[in-house]
Amino acid sequence: MLGFVSAVGPFWALLLLPGIAAILAAAIMQIVQLHRDNKRLSSEEEQRTDARQRFRDAFKPLAEYTAKLPSHTYAERSLLLQNVAQAATISLYMLISPHIKDVRANVFVLDDNPDRMTWLSHTGRGTTPRAFESGTARGDAALAFVERHEPAFYPDLTTHRPDGYEGSMADYETFISVPIWAEGSVYGMVSVDAPLKNTLSIGDQYLVELVADHLATAFAVANMEPPPPSPTSEASA
Repeated sequence: MLGFVSAVGPFWALLLLPGIAAILAAAIMQIVQLHRDNKRLSSEEEQRTDARQRFRDAFKPLAEYTAKLPSHTYAERSLLLQNVAQAATISLYMLISPHIKDVRANVFVLDDNPDRMTWLSHTGRGTTPRAFESGTARGDAALAFVERHEPAFYPDLTTHRPDGYEGSMADYETFISVPIWAEGSVYGMVSVDAPLKNTLSIGDQYLVELVADHLATAFAVANMEPPPPSPTSEASA
C-alpha cells in the first residue's frame, strides 16, 4: 500500500483509497451474503428432505397393511381393516401433531345399518368419539355429509359451524372431515380436529384427503366378494 501511495502521489491516493475501500467492503458483503444464501439453501434442502422422510415414515405402515388385504379371505379382510384404519390415524397424527398441539385423528365407518356411523380408529387426545346416530341433529348432518362426497374444513367453529355441531359438548374449535368413498360406494369418513381455532390449515386438509383416498381403496378391496366356485372345482369336490 505504501508503494501505491508513492507511485500515485499522496493527493491521488487520498482520492482513490476510499473508492478501493468501498469496493473491498462491497466484495466482502457479497461474500458474506453468498455464504448466508448457501446456508439458507442448505437449510431449506435439509428441511425438504426431512419432510419427505417424515412423510415416508408416516405412510409406510398404511401402505403395508393395505397391500396385505388381497391375500386374505373376505372374512379376514374385514378384521384387517381395523389395522389399516389405525395406521391411517397414526400417520395423520405423526404429520400434523408436530405443529398443532393436542390434535386428534379419527376414522369413522358406516355400519351394516347405514343409519349409524361409528369410529373404527382413533389417535390423539381424549377418548374415542361418540357414534353418529340417525334421528339426531348431529348424526343426520354427518350422514348427509358423507353422501355428498366433498371435504369440509372449518378453521374457526366459534364464528362458523356446520349443521348439527354441538358446541357445548365438543372439545375442539376447528376440524377437517373427508368422506371415504369410491365408485359410488360410501364407507365412512376421516376427521381431524384440534382444540384451538385457526390451527389447522389447507395443507392439513390435503393430507386428510390423501388418507381418505387411500382408505377408499382399502375398503373397496376389503369389500370385494369372493368369486363363486368354478364348475371344475365343484365337480372335483
